[in-house]
Amino acid sequence: MKNNIVLILVCFLGLQNANSQTYLQGDNVITLNGAATCDQLPQTKRLTIDQAFTKLKEINPDPIEKSSKEMVGEFWLIDNMLVNIVTRKITSENKKVDLYDRQKAYAPEILYRKGTQPDRTRANDYFSEIKSVNNFDVLVDYYKTRSFDKNFLIQDKKGKFKVMGTIYVKKQDATKAHALINTILNKLSFK
Repeated sequence: MKNNIVLILVCFLGLQNANSQTYLQGDNVITLNGAATCDQLPQTKRLTIDQAFTKLKEINPDPIEKSSKEMVGEFWLIDNMLVNIVTRKITSENKKVDLYDRQKAYAPEILYRKGTQPDRTRANDYFSEIKSVNNFDVLVDYYKTRSFDKNFLIQDKKGKFKVMGTIYVKKQDATKAHALINTILNKLSFK
């Protein structure tokens, strides 16, 4: 009986430790280095899922994710910014995204009230662009001051992979996050 309890405790602690060393999670998610290379995201800056969740809570005290188990992809800490990358193969179930349709769908609505000037507050705070870099197309979009996350969606021109990226940063550091996005885009190359 005593040996069984010890064995159960060892297994439980092993599972706890294994979870704390997890670097990648999510359905059909593959490592970024399985699809592309990017010197800006080195192994030495990589975080475990648990470390990433702790950093996310420092940046945004009330994140959408309520535990590390809800986080998807891989994480790096670059210049005190949390970088989240979710890489997937493009398949019949995980289709290529029309970046122009996505851009239109995410753009904020301009509010009109009869007899007043249109309210452009949200629209003026929103940044969005589609561009081609290296061997891929990318949509970069985010609110400059209203959110903790700055997003980009990359699809290689061969139609094999897509990479969803998010940089979590304090709201006042939006410019710094935008510069990091551009650095990542310029250093990323699909295999």
